[in-house]
Amino acid sequence: MSKRNRRNAAAQRHKSAPTTSAPTSKVKAAPRLRQRAYRPPKDTTSPGGWTPTTAQQEYAPGALPRIRSAARDLAQNNPYASRAISVLTQHAVGTGIRASIRGDEEFEAAYTAWAGSTDADREGRLTLYGLQNLATRVMFEAGDALIIMREKRTATGLTLTLQVIDPEQLHAGAAPREAGHKVFQGVEVYPSGQIFGYHVRLRLDDSSSVFIPRRDAVHMLELLYPGQMRGIPRGAQALARANNVDQFMSTALARAKIEACLTAFVTTDHPDDAGGLLGEVGDADSGFLPPERLEPGLIVPLAPGEDVKVAQPPSSGGMADYVKIGLQSVAVAYGVTYDAISGDLEKVNFSSTKAGRLEFNRGIDSLRAHTIFPAVRRIISRFKEVFEANSARASDATVTLVAPGRESVEPLKDAQTLSLDLQMGVKTWSQAVRERGYDPDDQIRELADIAAKFKAAGMNFKLDLGPIQITAEPDEDENPDADPDDPDTTA
Repeated sequence: MSKRNRRNAAAQRHKSAPTTSAPTSKVKAAPRLRQRAYRPPKDTTSPGGWTPTTAQQEYAPGALPRIRSAARDLAQNNPYASRAISVLTQHAVGTGIRASIRGDEEFEAAYTAWAGSTDADREGRLTLYGLQNLATRVMFEAGDALIIMREKRTATGLTLTLQVIDPEQLHAGAAPREAGHKVFQGVEVYPSGQIFGYHVRLRLDDSSSVFIPRRDAVHMLELLYPGQMRGIPRGAQALARANNVDQFMSTALARAKIEACLTAFVTTDHPDDAGGLLGEVGDADSGFLPPERLEPGLIVPLAPGEDVKVAQPPSSGGMADYVKIGLQSVAVAYGVTYDAISGDLEKVNFSSTKAGRLEFNRGIDSLRAHTIFPAVRRIISRFKEVFEANSARASDATVTLVAPGRESVEPLKDAQTLSLDLQMGVKTWSQAVRERGYDPDDQIRELADIAAKFKAAGMNFKLDLGPIQITAEPDEDENPDADPDDPDTTA
């Protein structure tokens, strides 16, 4: 029997076989094994796809000089980038990071006098708080800033002086000072990676450099990854976009000027008159000279066959939307709010303003805690060494840094919240005073002085701080006008 006949016979037997009502059990297929895997990013919509380079971070990015040049150019010439840098500096440092010193009044007085004078500046122009502002602005604008600390001997002893160094003055091509060390754009490190010192050019046009040990330098930069040696300017992610917005606005302004220009063309049906310009008449005896400028209310008669056509260039649309989206990207890259750099308060309400400020303040607090405060503490520690050398004694003073206070968006509600925090013990009075940018010890001394003056003037003075109450009342048995020899004026 052939294969075909055998298949037909099997099919007939299958059809004639009796069927039973017994349920048939289904055999479950073996479950498929699922694996979790991360796929590399892929973009098939753009030419060449998205192929990021290796994830290895550089100690000092090779493209940093070009990034710094672009960032500084925008900070000095672009109004929005300049505004972003100013906003960051004003909120991060403002009038200066001050020190609340306890435990050594002599050290406190010496530091306060030094910080508030221009003796702190090697160039004799700024106080310590002005130097803080300058170094912070340079850090935001160029990525990092270097403060060199030096001792200068005067008639009264040693004096600490500070000098802010522009990051361009770090000598990128300097050779290592010690064998086995490496230099990353002016920063020399040990083989272990620890910073050894800095190679600094005293002037930008100087090809030679001097070596500054790490102990004598305060390097301010925002660390974004481990092992980073040089800082990245703020807004580096949107530098091209900020420049594009600036160029677009200049182009749109030029286009608007063209749109505002009224251009008229005179057409005629006479070929012989086509070669003349507007205002030129071949026959001077005609007594009519067409005007070359159009003025309001001007009526110009035209010759037969002549017609006037006004040029109407197409208007530029979508400018406001493009500028707004571009500035939003710039604000995000710099870490500021959109309304702070644009001045656009058209659709800003109280809730959006408060929400934006809260997020912005978190960034400022983080920057202070991890970048600015450590730099200020190193300066105070160095000043303490100078003070101990001059006074020939050790100082056990404790220092607490006080940042400038913030303006309240809702003064009444914030005051009520602060009062509840003080009553519940969630926040101490000293913490509340520091948040407002004041030194608690200075505040107590000033309040005590005010209370004494009220009492001496025969006036009542009462300050209610919840669990704390300060009351100054004049003594009832004292009469400032009493004459001990006159019984009528004495009690």
